Amino acid sequence: MRKMNWYMISTISGKENVVIEALANRIIAEQVDGDFDPEATENGPFKIFQKPILTPKELEKKREGKDYKIKWVNMYPGYIFIKMDMTDRAWFVIRNTQYVTGLIGSSGKGAKPTPVTEREIRKSLQREKMALEEFNQGKYFVTFKVGDVVEIIEGPYTGERGIVQEISDNSLSAVIEIESFGKKVPVTISCSSLQVDEL
Repeated sequence: MRKMNWYMISTISGKENVVIEALANRIIAEQVDGDFDPEATENGPFKIFQKPILTPKELEKKREGKDYKIKWVNMYPGYIFIKMDMTDRAWFVIRNTQYVTGLIGSSGKGAKPTPVTEREIRKSLQREKMALEEFNQGKYFVTFKVGDVVEIIEGPYTGERGIVQEISDNSLSAVIEIESFGKKVPVTISCSSLQVDEL
């Protein structure tokens, strides 16, 4: 009887889905599919814990009653989870997949990684569920965070740039520090009026 456990794979951030696709193909090509649990999730042995967010632009569309798009973001950027039996061959396939940077819990020197406990997986599933519930209750997670430089795109401060000092609990407004008459002044702005400054 194979011992299937969850493991955490570190990847280059933003390449998580590419890694999953590459691994899914390699697992079959290398004939190690028996080492992976196909019934772990609806996506087979792979799991990315995700939360829904609305960009300020999509949030504005929602408020106006227009069609809007929900963006799903990885709750653990740069990490994916996989349920498998860590055989030598399966371990080799994972380590030698493009954009995989390692397995969490491996000290290197040929030591196999330690599994993620079922308790930790349950906690992450709970976190994912809570994020969805909060989103459905109107807590829209925005794409910027405290410390980011944003540009104000509407209202009396249009064109001003500032640093995000605080984001309200429901993610509807943020306190931005802007410069006015040579002084730094905190102003509260609706999140839909802000965008991340790409400069």
